[in-house]
Amino acid sequence: MSTCVAESLDVVLLGCGTVGSAFARLSASERSSSVALNITGALVRDRTRARELPAARVFADARALLATDPRVVVELLGGTEPARTLVLEALRRRIPVVTANKSLVAQHGRELRRTAAEAKTPLLYEAAVIAGVPFLGTFARRHHAAAVSSVIGIVNGTCNYILTRCAADGWTVPQALADCQRRGYAEPDPHNDVSGIDAAEKLGVLLQHFASRDVHPDSIETAGIETITASNIEHARALGGVIKPVVSADWTRRLQAFAGPAFLPAAHVLARVDDVENALLVTGQHGRLLFQGPGAGPDVTAATVLDDVREIAAGVAPVLQGDLRSEGPAEAVTSWFVSLEAVHLPRFTDIADLLASYGVFPSRVTDRTSRDGHDHQSFLVFPAERRRLDDALRALRNGASCSADAIRALEVPA
Repeated sequence: MSTCVAESLDVVLLGCGTVGSAFARLSASERSSSVALNITGALVRDRTRARELPAARVFADARALLATDPRVVVELLGGTEPARTLVLEALRRRIPVVTANKSLVAQHGRELRRTAAEAKTPLLYEAAVIAGVPFLGTFARRHHAAAVSSVIGIVNGTCNYILTRCAADGWTVPQALADCQRRGYAEPDPHNDVSGIDAAEKLGVLLQHFASRDVHPDSIETAGIETITASNIEHARALGGVIKPVVSADWTRRLQAFAGPAFLPAAHVLARVDDVENALLVTGQHGRLLFQGPGAGPDVTAATVLDDVREIAAGVAPVLQGDLRSEGPAEAVTSWFVSLEAVHLPRFTDIADLLASYGVFPSRVTDRTSRDGHDHQSFLVFPAERRRLDDALRALRNGASCSADAIRALEVPA
């Protein structure tokens, strides 16, 4: 455990953008702790920009900043470099680090955790995943409760808002994304959100934390919401469910994991998580726990980072123990939500017969609808391997001259 307790705590920021500025404001105004935070410097790319800090405390040289002997380093640069190099340098100097950088932790967590353990120095990253719902630290301190075997959740508020608006208002994904950006819920460049990259990185962090697995985000099956259509959403409703941006992992036996849009039946607890809300359902030996709340805006993230810094100041921040096991996830076997479109679709009995010849069996089907001169129809299939499903849909596309797309479909947890 860290014993970094003092009346004043010198903190340096690696990065002083939106979140860094919010952290500086919040730490200056917060009076609930007996330990005052003193931000002695911040590393920035452009020293000419106005900051929340005096110009004398703004650094362009990272090594000069670390040489000031801070008691805590707060990393808010984003990306993996120079963040990785600087965080490793701080840990080797036995300086505790707080980060909100999911990309850094997801891609280099094994190296960072090992370095922190060797230095017996805290590395805290509560704000890296669902910063508005702090829960990682709770499990870090309660190892018996942390005997978790699966997680499923909605961890990207941008995508959840987009799909909520599409379902509620009949918007297209581009229309809902534009509204999301106007409201400040999406970045100017939303690629990492809508493509699923952000969610996959957060799932990688969760796998480190709960499963002790080092799973690179690139190895996680990842899909985006860009291809979700009004017909998909309409047909999901007809089948008694919704489409949500989901992350899912289970390591009861062999690790299975994926991130992407998925059909959820209306009775699923995550089906009722709407707008920018995030939620995570954690399953362990003592049952299920649901964590739900807002996503990660600048002020929320800054508050969670501040809480991590306060834990270090109080000397109660845990030091990460144990190494991560490298493992690539196996393919998850789930049900599927399949959508068809053609100028004229064949009879569904003929479609079902073709699918059955490949070992793919529909369980429920929608009525056929017409939109823009095309037939649309969707159905759920019983659990099947992706390879088998892909072979069946390829044959269907060739035989029926139609488009055929599939997303995963999850059942209500037993």
